[in-house]
Amino acid sequence: MDEKHHDQIAKWERRWIAGSALMTLTFVFFIAYSLATEGAHIAQSAARGTPEQLLAQTIFTDPGVRATGPNQYDVSIVGQAFVWQPETVRVPVDAEITFYLTARDVIHGWQVENTNLNVEVIPGEVSRLQTTFSRPGRYRVSCNEYCGIGHQNMIGWIEVVPASQLVAEVPVETGPADGAAVYASNCASCHGANGAGVAGVFPPLAGHAADLAALDGGRTYLIDTLLYGLQGAIVIDGTSYSGVMPAWPQLSDDAIAAVLDHIVTLDGSDGPEFTVEEVEAERGKGLAASDVLTLRQQVVGP
Repeated sequence: MDEKHHDQIAKWERRWIAGSALMTLTFVFFIAYSLATEGAHIAQSAARGTPEQLLAQTIFTDPGVRATGPNQYDVSIVGQAFVWQPETVRVPVDAEITFYLTARDVIHGWQVENTNLNVEVIPGEVSRLQTTFSRPGRYRVSCNEYCGIGHQNMIGWIEVVPASQLVAEVPVETGPADGAAVYASNCASCHGANGAGVAGVFPPLAGHAADLAALDGGRTYLIDTLLYGLQGAIVIDGTSYSGVMPAWPQLSDDAIAAVLDHIVTLDGSDGPEFTVEEVEAERGKGLAASDVLTLRQQVVGP
């Protein structure tokens, strides 16, 4: 190859390299711009089980919007061919919204226009994400995962309105929390309605939780497990469990105390009730799930 052709090839290689670098920088810029202006909303798996188990939970037998605290709302949505249940949800502007989504039949895609909310909705799994709508308006929700011949008709709506417009239509959780209801909505899909668990997958709660509560430091450990989760292998009655227990910090102090009261009495045991003050004392410690495993080892041994 003569020097002239070599220089031409080198020139075009430099152009392609420069063009590729420019495209990469352009993509990085748009990603950074999107994160800076719209934020990142990554859904987490809140629960797994059979579709029947999940759909039997209170939040999905009557899906919709519920006020859980000052300017805080939970929204539960079920996808099925070819409709979202409920089709329209109304939430207040600038409120903290926690969405819980699951599917009844096949995989659906829950995408909210003009936002970066885009979640794969899977049968047998509950996806959870938190967001805040800063602008009032009517946002269209479409299914972006082909789900059958009527896929294009699977449209829903999110109406973001001033909080004053929701006072009369959104149920507010008042009075003492119902531990059995909290358990049915958040725990039963994994640990079973009677707390028996699933061997090697989900540890039993009936009996075991009461035994833990009776140990020195056991009550704190149980509270921290709900607030911060648990990750790592544990052994109960000779059976090893290596699953991941998700954290449930979105539950109120009252709800955590109530559900622990329910859990420690699943086998008919009786003992001192958990108090809101106990839960409040543990909240905000910023523990990791691995820290809770260490606490368990201190309470029951390795």
